[in-house]
Amino acid sequence: MPVSLRLMEQLKNLLDRSRTVILDFDGLLADSEPYHYRAYNEVFERYGHTLDPDEYWVEWTSKGKGIAGEIKRHHLELPVDPVDLRQQKFEVYSRFCKSGAIRLFPEAVRLAKVLATRHTLAIASGSFSHDIRAILKNAGAISFFPLILGKEAAPREKPHPDIFLKAAQAAGTDPEACIVVEDALKGLRAAREANMPCVIIRNPLNRDIHFTGASLVLPSLGEFVAYVERLNPPA
Repeated sequence: MPVSLRLMEQLKNLLDRSRTVILDFDGLLADSEPYHYRAYNEVFERYGHTLDPDEYWVEWTSKGKGIAGEIKRHHLELPVDPVDLRQQKFEVYSRFCKSGAIRLFPEAVRLAKVLATRHTLAIASGSFSHDIRAILKNAGAISFFPLILGKEAAPREKPHPDIFLKAAQAAGTDPEACIVVEDALKGLRAAREANMPCVIIRNPLNRDIHFTGASLVLPSLGEFVAYVERLNPPA
């Protein structure tokens, strides 16, 4: 069986067993990761430290080590604590969100439209919901995503399962009837902790990361959309 058909069959089996699709946002639907980097870097440079972008994609974006990891790796002694640094970053990032600089990936709305024909959709993200809504509103796409859960929705962030369990609750769906679509290790680990199958979408930032334990790994968002559209042809 050709690889593409095998992957499509595996995806069909996963989607047929689910009623709700829980989508990550940053790096999956929105080209926002460079702006998270820019926001953190702007804040750290106020205190004389520049973030390495390649290290950031792995240690911050995928593994979720965050500010504490950066301070530990580089033995930084800063005049402010991590809580203050995070608050400064939130303010800078929100500025980017409101400005319209952050765009959705071209396939994001196509994906939402086709998945919504058979599934409830929920966004579950480590960003604040007001920032997610600002990006979606600027893109004219907010109506396609009925459930949006951000950082404030759960007491613990990914890799803890809290936000995925909250998304299932908000959708009125048992966790075992949900499927997660992610692009980061911390998201995969959170999905596994929530006992939800997880589809990983590869992108230029996660090419070299091993997603052991994923239910399915697809080469790109475009290929994912193409498979879902073939599985759900228009009536």
